[in-house]
Amino acid sequence: MTLPESFFGQLSVEQFLSEYWQKKPLLVRNAWPGFQNPLPPAAFLKLSEREDALSRLMVQHEGEHNWELDEGPFDPDTFSSMPDSHWTLLIQEVDRLVPEVRDMLGVVDFLPKWRLDDVMISYAANGGGVGAHIDNYDVFLLQGHGRRRWQINTTPVEEEVLIEDIDVSILADFEADRDWMLEPGDMLYLPPRIAHYGVAEGECMTFSIGCRAPSEQEILGAVLEQALTNVDPDARYADPDLRRGVPVAAIGDDVLDWVSKMLGQLTSDRAALREMMGTILSQPRRWVDESALPEDTLVEALEDGGRVRPGSSSQLLMEEVEGSLHLFAAGELVELDAAFIPVFEKLIAGDGLRADDLGQDVELDDLLDDLYSQGTLVVDA
Repeated sequence: MTLPESFFGQLSVEQFLSEYWQKKPLLVRNAWPGFQNPLPPAAFLKLSEREDALSRLMVQHEGEHNWELDEGPFDPDTFSSMPDSHWTLLIQEVDRLVPEVRDMLGVVDFLPKWRLDDVMISYAANGGGVGAHIDNYDVFLLQGHGRRRWQINTTPVEEEVLIEDIDVSILADFEADRDWMLEPGDMLYLPPRIAHYGVAEGECMTFSIGCRAPSEQEILGAVLEQALTNVDPDARYADPDLRRGVPVAAIGDDVLDWVSKMLGQLTSDRAALREMMGTILSQPRRWVDESALPEDTLVEALEDGGRVRPGSSSQLLMEEVEGSLHLFAAGELVELDAAFIPVFEKLIAGDGLRADDLGQDVELDDLLDDLYSQGTLVVDA
């Protein structure tokens, strides 16, 4: 797949980051000149039959707010019986399933790996859409096939009000202040919490490159959960220097200092915090279908000239720490010799590994095979 020289038209990446990223929407006409859809509509519908495809079907019936939501996998004859309009098929993590789609992430390779979520693709019949909504993360909406009309409101939503008693999250009070028709190759960037509403004008497909923005509650909860595993369960509050004078009904400073000291220890050790965040941010984002895990070995899978690569952008992260390699793989820390750094740079940030890259070290081969067997790595034929 040939990537465009720039995904932002006349803007450099630096200009995009300083002027638009997390600040305001950006419409780029012909952001991907001559875009060739790596997954035509028929192949995309076929993909929804797979057990490991995270697919959803949304149908808008006649009547106000009459939406129906079904989850895949779907039978081969599902779509032949669908109406001619007002339905949408969405599949998440298509980059995990289709190598050409994963290659598309190269247009945002300036973002940290952990900051990327997935490439979600939507196929819509005429009039199809998912209603007006917001996302709590940055998203790049690339029109891949057909045309879609996008309406947005450029003022971030502070408190969303949703339509009640339906299975999907749709804004009850959406009013647009921008209205655009996107053609294949056009891209619309939206910062977090910008309300948007897309409707297909005829058959269309949209590629959504979604970013990841963990909530404070999510990260603090994960950090505290990990920290608890290192706490001595028998350690308790003690006050051997207790003196009279503190009001008996008050909470003294001693206990507050005790709690503050415990919390401070979580961030005072930078190396420990880095390890903790590496394991948290590399954890699988979604449920993994164990029945879809490979039964062959990595060596067998690469026999026909394929390449092995991470299954998702954020499940494999790495850092060089004091002359060694810290590999964070699906929530686990693996410490390796720094000599392996070029191999994992090629695996994570490059084109992946091929059979010729194996067989040089037993420890490396065993690790890669384990990661492949658990689905952290996948092989493209």
